[in-house]
Amino acid sequence: MANILIVGDGAIGLLLSHFLSASNHVTVLTRKASTNTRFYSRGNNASKKINAQFISLNQLNKNNEFDLVLFTVKAFQVPDAFAQVKPFLPKGCSVVLSHNGMGNVDEINDQLNSTQALYFLTTSMAGYKSNLYIVQHTGEGQSVVGGCNSLALQNNEVTAEALKAVPNIKWTDNIHQLRFEKLLVNIAINPLSALNNIKNGELRSPKYNAIIFSALNEACNIAKAQGLDIPLIKALNTAYKIMELTCDNYSSMQQDVVHNRTTEIAAICGYIRQQGKLYNIKTPYNNELLAKIEAKKAWFKPRLYKYLT
Repeated sequence: MANILIVGDGAIGLLLSHFLSASNHVTVLTRKASTNTRFYSRGNNASKKINAQFISLNQLNKNNEFDLVLFTVKAFQVPDAFAQVKPFLPKGCSVVLSHNGMGNVDEINDQLNSTQALYFLTTSMAGYKSNLYIVQHTGEGQSVVGGCNSLALQNNEVTAEALKAVPNIKWTDNIHQLRFEKLLVNIAINPLSALNNIKNGELRSPKYNAIIFSALNEACNIAKAQGLDIPLIKALNTAYKIMELTCDNYSSMQQDVVHNRTTEIAAICGYIRQQGKLYNIKTPYNNELLAKIEAKKAWFKPRLYKYLT
């Protein structure tokens, strides 16, 4: 049984805490004033209490011997969240990042010591919070985890044992490839669903075909420049399959825009723009999606990610 800290009590954080607490001791770090019990719900079944301890930052202390620390906050929140938790990380613990989009891996790895393994977990498990305390599990999906530094690639037995309770989980030796493939799905679904305020399945309408094709084509050109082999036809097939499997779901970016929250667009289309500049590859369609999402949320001031209120 591992001692696990999950940083963030969003939908994915709560889903993971539900499954991992079945065979591990799980603590969830929340920024909310309330540390009340949270609940897991699936379909018409009765809600279940999540068997985890919920705490605020001021309840963390250096006596907590966490074996595994999972950051399930959004991409732009990772640096701030890590800076707050870093003083409490045991020397030999493993760190797992899980968010949409790219970035953060190299920056976090540079701050770890030689005895701290770094992993990334990407998941298509779907859910949303119907209120502050209940997560609704709406789709199974698959979770894939892989090492991001030499220690993680060489020795993952403890982490593998701790994470085996996550449904449909598997390991990969090339997590960057898997992350980029997930990025392509995010590019196809998240910005357009948010801009048009529609469910994922509605993106299969022919009127969206051209922009999806063009945005993914740009991203596949970036993948090729990075040495990855992701054909455009594969990217399109995967994206449309996910649209079908999650046809009744709203994307996370759609929910962020509706609720006036900062989105992960900078780690998605913004990443493609940044890489396009690096490799001298034009990315006008991703640039346009980035600009439109940024404009859509420009009227409200983003909140800094803090655990303490």
